[in-house]
Amino acid sequence: MSDTAQGPGWWQASDGKWYPPQAQPAQPSPAPAAPGPMPPAGYGYAPPSGAPPAGSGYAPPSGAPPAPPYTPGPGAAPYGYVPVPVDVLGRPLADWWQRLVAIIIDGLIFSVIDVILSAVVIRGSFGDQFSVSHDVIKLWLVGVVVNIAAIAYFAVLEGGPKGQSLGQMALGIAVRDVGTGGPITPQRAGLRMIILYPSMALRLIPVLGLILSLPAAIWTLVCGLSPLWNSGRQGYHDTSQKTTVIKVR
Repeated sequence: MSDTAQGPGWWQASDGKWYPPQAQPAQPSPAPAAPGPMPPAGYGYAPPSGAPPAGSGYAPPSGAPPAPPYTPGPGAAPYGYVPVPVDVLGRPLADWWQRLVAIIIDGLIFSVIDVILSAVVIRGSFGDQFSVSHDVIKLWLVGVVVNIAAIAYFAVLEGGPKGQSLGQMALGIAVRDVGTGGPITPQRAGLRMIILYPSMALRLIPVLGLILSLPAAIWTLVCGLSPLWNSGRQGYHDTSQKTTVIKVR
């Protein structure tokens, strides 16, 4: 080949010689790029419980395809969802501590009434010519009035349309029928509280109420704790009357 260019289109090779256009060799194909790092096994599919939360520090490998959005399968819960027990209408059931605080509030109301009425009776008996036994009878009568009022209180309020005593209103919970999710009758509401607090009925019976006061108190403790080991958060007083307690706010 010539060592000098002969005309348009001639080109100079690396050996310093000039070649005509038709003698230009084919350019070699570029070597394939080395494969990048492989994505981890299973990448591209969200975990069963959903994609990692934002800010967790997880990032996909460089060059890996983006993961598709997580779609819960049939019966699967959304990411971060914690299932809670609900009633027949899907409303969450009340926590045990809410029920406890509500009954404490209601109990304080009647305890104050009982103390006030008892103090009035005792004060009025000073200088009375009757014996001490007469004062005991009057205190028993005060207990009868207070406990009848308590039974009526729970029967009317928990057996009403709202299904809430004053304590339950303060805690945002309500008594409902376990089968329909609707209100219960005053009769069921009153009987429900007598089962929880048998002392309310026993105190109406002279002497017997005093004798059975300790067993009644033990039963109330067990009955009050019973929602803790029931999957539907029902106490024995609930199961007997087919009721449940739900959150309303």
